[in-house]
Amino acid sequence: MKLLIITDSLGYPRITPEIVNYDETWCHLLSKQYDAYQFSFGGATVLLLLKQAKGYLQLYRPDIVIVQAGIVDCAPRALTKKENYLINKYWITRKLMRICAGKIIPVLRKRNIAYTSLSQFEKSVLEFKKLFHNKLFWVGILPAGIDYEQKNPGIKNRICVYNQIVRDYIENRFIDMSEIDQKYLMSDHHHLNIFGHKYLAEKVIEKITTVSPL
Repeated sequence: MKLLIITDSLGYPRITPEIVNYDETWCHLLSKQYDAYQFSFGGATVLLLLKQAKGYLQLYRPDIVIVQAGIVDCAPRALTKKENYLINKYWITRKLMRICAGKIIPVLRKRNIAYTSLSQFEKSVLEFKKLFHNKLFWVGILPAGIDYEQKNPGIKNRICVYNQIVRDYIENRFIDMSEIDQKYLMSDHHHLNIFGHKYLAEKVIEKITTVSPL
């Protein structure tokens, strides 16, 4: 059985804030049981991953496709991508932002910005489904704990709303992560530690062996 795994940075090994080696990642653990091809892109939105899937990855002709994405799309932001680009382009704007960040970031967050709007996210999930049909499985966005909510107010609700969109379209091929214990997450509150990768690998295997892609 050929698996195509498409992820943001949660499929990667990591050095910070804690170490996860490649052979400890959930994608590698799946490759021990399946013919698995992995495409991961740190900081990727679902729009970027969809573009790669349409342009290249569908030609792998997989039996099962597992997408893990959404946190980059839904997280509350103080700045849009364009604003981030313009600020980081010049040293003076970077310096001013560092000086003023403590005062203006809380105000900017009230604009309720997300890198991917709900409508864009929904459209992208639907396009993924049209591309791969019943072969498509989707890993839900990891839930936000108390510390993550304090660090990024509004993240908990955003995760629930965006996960519901995926659940509505993917139905019983949605891999629900809402019950994962916070002990399986790194100290940054959203990347998986070694035990979290093992937990997710087991969840994926359980789902794809009990729900037929045909």
